[in-house]
Amino acid sequence: FTVLFFSLRMIPPTSKTFLVNNLAAGTMYDLCVLAIYDDGITSLTATRVVGCTQFTTEQDYVRCHFMQSQFLGGTMIIIIGGIIVASVLVFIIILMIRYKVCNNNGQHKATKVSNVYSQTNGA
Repeated sequence: FTVLFFSLRMIPPTSKTFLVNNLAAGTMYDLCVLAIYDDGITSLTATRVVGCTQFTTEQDYVRCHFMQSQFLGGTMIIIIGGIIVASVLVFIIILMIRYKVCNNNGQHKATKVSNVYSQTNGA
């Protein structure tokens, strides 16, 4: 498995170190530093290899990190879902209690009639 990656970065001549970002894990790289200068004879820009090195980035154990983040995400979904379900159940219980209280009070407030008189038209 070979990765070809070419990047041109300008580094000041006074720099002794530089940082390379966004490398793939577990990959072998060849890094070469070139000097770019103006050729006084031909008035063209010339390059000269200062040095090359070969290195490999460390393996990244993605599955371990993925499982941990997946577990955390699943746990958060369960917790938030539980809070929503508990809130809905409390709301339903409050509505049921309110309904029963209103219906029981309605039966006690009914008007009681003890003496009933009716009027006839005389026939």
